[in-house]
Amino acid sequence: MAEFTHLVVVKFKDEVVVEDIMKGLEKLVSQLDNVKSFVWGKDIESMEMLRQGFTHAIMMTFGSKDDFTAFQAHPDHVEFSATFSAAIDKIVLLDFPVVAVKTATA
Repeated sequence: MAEFTHLVVVKFKDEVVVEDIMKGLEKLVSQLDNVKSFVWGKDIESMEMLRQGFTHAIMMTFGSKDDFTAFQAHPDHVEFSATFSAAIDKIVLLDFPVVAVKTATA
């Protein structure tokens, strides 16, 4: 079964301390075994017209769609989602099976 990716592109509300939100998300994913990988970052290079106001990207990879579904339903994720949702100004979510063309090597 193919890996499954959860991609979030977000603009947080101006008053939000992004580091606090991300520390909460880091804590959440570190406690859940079904998250295979987790990366995030703040855009520092894109021109504003291309960024369309979005500032941060978050990407999680799961071993399968079933692992992603279990993550979404997990009580800790449901609880954190309320905090995360209250912090965002706008968001784009993409959830997709991975088509690997070239993967990172250790």
